[in-house]
Amino acid sequence: MPTRLASALLVPARWAQRSLIVLLALVPVVIVTVAFVPALVLLPFFPSTHRRAEVMVRQLTAWTRTLLVTSRGR
Repeated sequence: MPTRLASALLVPARWAQRSLIVLLALVPVVIVTVAFVPALVLLPFFPSTHRRAEVMVRQLTAWTRTLLVTSRGR
């Protein structure tokens, strides 16, 4: 019986811990994304920098996927 009580208390604690970790990891990603917005708005209109804008979008996508995949429970 005490094991059930302990596991019942730990499950919400794990979710709270994961939520906090994701929130803390999301802050830098949001800051970087906001910093990229002016470049992503202007770069596609210049022929020589179109490729650079694609690389920036791919990097932001990779960071976001990494954040979401690593936050999942095992």
